[in-house]
Amino acid sequence: MFLKVTAAATLFALMGHAVEIEVADVALGGIDTPTVYAQADLPVQFHESPYPLGWDIHFSPYSGGPDVLFTHRCIERLEGLLIRKNPVSYARSIYTTLWRLSEMTCGWMAVNYLAVVAQHEVFGHGYRIRDINRGRAKVDGYSFDVPIPYGPGGAATSYSVSDNLTTTEETSIAMAGVESTAILAFLTKINWLTANYIDPRQTVLYLLSQHDLNLYIGTLKAQGDLSGHDIQGYINSLNQTYTAHFLSGGRLRSLAWINLADPFTYYSMYAWFYYVFTAQETGIPMIPLWNGMKFLPNARLGLTPFGPEYFAEFYLCKDKTPYYFYLKAGNHSDNTYVGLGFFAPSIWTVGKWFFGARFDAWRQPKLLLSPASTPITEIDFDTLPNPDNPLYSYSQQQKILYSAAGSFLVSYQSPGRSGLQTEFGYKACGFLPGYSLRSAPTVRLFYTLLF
Repeated sequence: MFLKVTAAATLFALMGHAVEIEVADVALGGIDTPTVYAQADLPVQFHESPYPLGWDIHFSPYSGGPDVLFTHRCIERLEGLLIRKNPVSYARSIYTTLWRLSEMTCGWMAVNYLAVVAQHEVFGHGYRIRDINRGRAKVDGYSFDVPIPYGPGGAATSYSVSDNLTTTEETSIAMAGVESTAILAFLTKINWLTANYIDPRQTVLYLLSQHDLNLYIGTLKAQGDLSGHDIQGYINSLNQTYTAHFLSGGRLRSLAWINLADPFTYYSMYAWFYYVFTAQETGIPMIPLWNGMKFLPNARLGLTPFGPEYFAEFYLCKDKTPYYFYLKAGNHSDNTYVGLGFFAPSIWTVGKWFFGARFDAWRQPKLLLSPASTPITEIDFDTLPNPDNPLYSYSQQQKILYSAAGSFLVSYQSPGRSGLQTEFGYKACGFLPGYSLRSAPTVRLFYTLLF
């Protein structure tokens, strides 16, 4: 079986004229009915969305994540530019299906895996270490293996610490990788909602980032040395800090099942196969509400420096404008913590200017950021501490903090495809994924490109 494209059609297509292109399946025993497209009516390969490229101090997951996705999109469009006149980009046949299957497994699998690993290490562990700094922790370097499917795909962040690093800070470093990939999954969904379509080339990136925590928790049963394992390190340092009750790997595995209550997980799987067989992107089914507003609920597990917590998330969309709301709650070691927040990139529009906001509030244990009497370098993390002699008194462990963070977003979209975006605000002391542990201003600057 092969494809037949008329020479005249190919010539005129290369010249940029609107012509009809005939794609016919020729098989042993007969000729299938040809698929005929006008050049102007070819199936859309990329439903556009504005992708930011930017900066914030220490390169948090909220600036590193957009940079990862911007780079990923550039690679997509480069590939699209190279094959946009080629029938394999839109035709349906065994030949083109196998070509797209090879593209997704041999090409995009490695790109997506590398993107998630970079987010996990550089903008996850690396960010949290850069944020803590103050002579307490320093990144020594990163190492990356050849990505799957061509190699083992592992990666590591090496860092050094001083005696002044606290166990709470060590806990936050251990969990920072999966914290950052959860943010990458969130940013991917926002881009999809803005386009109203799921980009099939990003589906593996989404699945790996959305379920990075599940995958790590699942490997806790592995036989052998678990030193350097993020979740084992998280459990060990958390149990050294909060000693009223200890967290176990089994407990985390039972909590992680909630991450399967994610509609985008199943949409992504479908979108991957749909693209392979049809060469088209997949729309996003959502629940209609009123006046064109649609929504989609989601639930997931997250980690904090004081224990695991559940998120109930609500994604809304109207006229390609996404909105996000969440509630969260958790309980560990006699501490109950709750929070809520929203993100709306565009609430008010004036011409080419868009004004939005982000807000978060929480009730949580006060972070233990002052060194304990025992230096961290002298703690045996492989042994459970004595509950009668904790590093921090129970009154310190259970001291509750109420706090919040808020910021404004201002975006400008030029008459062309380029634009600018800035976010500025303030976050008080406390844990908020992707933000400094201490109080700090929020300043982010982005160049945006609609493509």
